Amino acid sequence: MRIVIASRILNEEDIVEAFVRHNASFAAHMLFLDNGSTDRTLAILRALRDEGLPLSVFQARAVGFDEARVNSWLYETADGLHHPDWVAFLDVDEFIVAGEGGLGGALAATVAGAATVPLVHYFDTVDDDPAEPVVPRRMRWRARQTPPVPKVIVRGGFGARCAVAPGNHGASVDGVALPQIGLPGAALAHYPRRSGWHDLQKCGIGWLKVLAAGAAALQNRYSEHYQVPFERLRDAPASLIGDPAYLAQPVDPARMVFDPIDYRGGELRHTVPSDPAMRALAAALHHAEALARAHGRLLDESAEARGLVARWNAEREFLF
Repeated sequence: MRIVIASRILNEEDIVEAFVRHNASFAAHMLFLDNGSTDRTLAILRALRDEGLPLSVFQARAVGFDEARVNSWLYETADGLHHPDWVAFLDVDEFIVAGEGGLGGALAATVAGAATVPLVHYFDTVDDDPAEPVVPRRMRWRARQTPPVPKVIVRGGFGARCAVAPGNHGASVDGVALPQIGLPGAALAHYPRRSGWHDLQKCGIGWLKVLAAGAAALQNRYSEHYQVPFERLRDAPASLIGDPAYLAQPVDPARMVFDPIDYRGGELRHTVPSDPAMRALAAALHHAEALARAHGRLLDESAEARGLVARWNAEREFLF
């Protein structure tokens, strides 16, 4: 069973090595599309490739948001280059959990064109050991309830006919949605928030990407979960940064279960300790700079755009 993992990635230096080492035990190849990482993400991926781990990296320095098109490109590229039986779409904070037969065993019994696995969310808490660099070893408390947002795994061979939905929650071929069969015994352990600072970094950059993509991205509402934290950070930053329970959540047995996964990746060689607050600040400034440079390039290359911005700048409104 030949499984290829396809992932978009941006500034994931704290988790990418563990992600590769663990998930490589389930996959024949891992294909990444980097969206312009400015931390050590690419250096770590290069070092892992040089070790012999089966991965390849493409890059598109996108400051906006066009997830469906990117996801479909990932499928087409993985299918064309690696001829997989299945393409699994994983974010870099998702770790495959499977039974004794592994992911391949579960997929071998599937006759549908697509399969799904549930996301199981893990929380960062004050119980975490900050000296443990392997995220799935450090973050051991998961949600009691599994949210109804499964991720899709698509059979290979569809090529450019396949379109993958935003969030990797579904797929279609020739415009017809693929029926999805759940995989018993398989799940994705999801580590979306490794600290409050990491959450602020994701929400800040995520919402800026949506705004930069224009009205269509706003109307689709694919990433509206970034909006409220972004606006709180913008308008009342002390309500987040000044709240110890936000920066490191207390353990809450009413909604959490102690259930660490069986991490299969071994020790890390290329991940170094870093301050999540400093990482968040650096990532936000790098992205703001990229947005500003893209805006300037647009004005330099389009007289029409420059004229439109000049008209906007000339507008005046009486206030009081």
